[in-house]
Amino acid sequence: MKNVKITIFTRVYNTKEYLRQCVSSVLTQSFSDFEYVIVDNGSTDGSSDLLEDFAASDKRIQLIRKKENRIGPWALEMTIDLAKGQYFTVLDSDDWWEPNYLERLIGFLEDNHLDLAVTGTCQYFEKTQTSQVMRKLQCPIILSQQEFAQNYPYLWTFPSTVWGSIIKTKLIYNADVTDVLSANHFYGGDTMIMLQYIKQCSRIGIDDSALYHYRIHPKSISYQYNPRRFDANVAYYEQIKDFLELHHTLDDFKQGWLQQVHLKSMDDTLRVLADAKLSEDERIAECARIAAHPLTPFVLTNDCPERADWYILMWQIVLRAMDSGALSGSESLRRTLERLAPHCWRGIGPENCGLFAKEPSLLEALVQDDAARMAGIVMEWIAHKRYVKQYDLGGLVCGLLPAGSPLRGIADARFYMKYAPACRLILQGERLAALDWMTSLLLEHEKLYDGGRFLEVYLTLAALEEQTPAFLFGKLRQARLLLEQGQREKSRAVADELAGMGLENEEMDALLRDLEAGV
Repeated sequence: MKNVKITIFTRVYNTKEYLRQCVSSVLTQSFSDFEYVIVDNGSTDGSSDLLEDFAASDKRIQLIRKKENRIGPWALEMTIDLAKGQYFTVLDSDDWWEPNYLERLIGFLEDNHLDLAVTGTCQYFEKTQTSQVMRKLQCPIILSQQEFAQNYPYLWTFPSTVWGSIIKTKLIYNADVTDVLSANHFYGGDTMIMLQYIKQCSRIGIDDSALYHYRIHPKSISYQYNPRRFDANVAYYEQIKDFLELHHTLDDFKQGWLQQVHLKSMDDTLRVLADAKLSEDERIAECARIAAHPLTPFVLTNDCPERADWYILMWQIVLRAMDSGALSGSESLRRTLERLAPHCWRGIGPENCGLFAKEPSLLEALVQDDAARMAGIVMEWIAHKRYVKQYDLGGLVCGLLPAGSPLRGIADARFYMKYAPACRLILQGERLAALDWMTSLLLEHEKLYDGGRFLEVYLTLAALEEQTPAFLFGKLRQARLLLEQGQREKSRAVADELAGMGLENEEMDALLRDLEAGV
């Protein structure tokens, strides 16, 4: 074929139901001086026969057949090597163009002496068969590469893909895409290639049209899981960062914006991961890998909506996996929990997972890793006898308590229910008030539920608050309780401790008499 104005590239793999609309939108363009390179990437659904028919009917089509579906941008690289066009453009096999796509963009490029011309995009939702404008400017703009870098957060979605644009072919040859091609990214590889192309452009233009139709359907790669997807998210972050640093435009605003972009990419990855056909162990292992990556905690310092979405999505996956009961003793699960919520993770067990789906407030506190708030919420449920039969609320509170809490180690929901006022006060840090409430209860001389544990908490509070009279009072009650339980030696040891501290009163005398008498 002789040299032509533009080379068009489409790669096809099992998109027969969309292929006729795609190819026809090229062959019926108002601008006709083009070659159309189509790579059949090992299709098995009848796409190959349809492409053969198209190629036989139009000599502008150059059909290349491959035996297997190879993931990655290799076909794009091969097509560029074969391209005879002065310009180059890409059309995905499930998308289509407006009839004047080529005429308008080539005219826009040439009239403004551009290296790259970009149009807006309309999304087409296959499920509802409806369309909406995805991106479109109010008026055309022309920028230098430096100006484009300076305004990148406002414009990046337009040239973020190889499709939807026309570029001078000679500039593509100068682009260094070696790293991108060698990485063979499952997702976003063409986007990273486009960023390398932009580095070769002096003048970039974005038209005020929306001539590209982007089809969204379950078979789209955007909805597919692959273990390398998150790696592509990271690579894309690094590519943008390098581009902005190259132009010395990576200020605080752009850094924050870039963090949001990566969080949004991770959100999409987590949504796909949640629905992927994997075992729960495989799913959690991927969550652990994502959470452990050094970039993840850095971008999570950005307090934006995408950050909250990331945590919610991650927790939904984790809680679902735990609820299945398939991950007992899983090291991946433990590492993931520890990274997601270093203050709360010990309070979460398979027996309580269902609570987070029922109670958004609890999930919100978990997302924020707010152990005190979570414990307070659960304590209120216990006090009002809510969920106590269905879930291990005592164990949940116990796992949330900080080291050094007077309640540490108590996993008995009934204990928390019986002594709810004191437990609430302790959780709120009002230890002296809790001590006063417990003192009043002791003075009533009523039989205590789990009196030994009650007195241990009481004595801890007294010691922490340096309330010596309360401590002596509590030790005396502890000695009496031990004697009543038949633990004479332990009671005697406590009595000796009190005597050594110089305690002398009628109750102490009565205790000593009972110990001597063998009561």
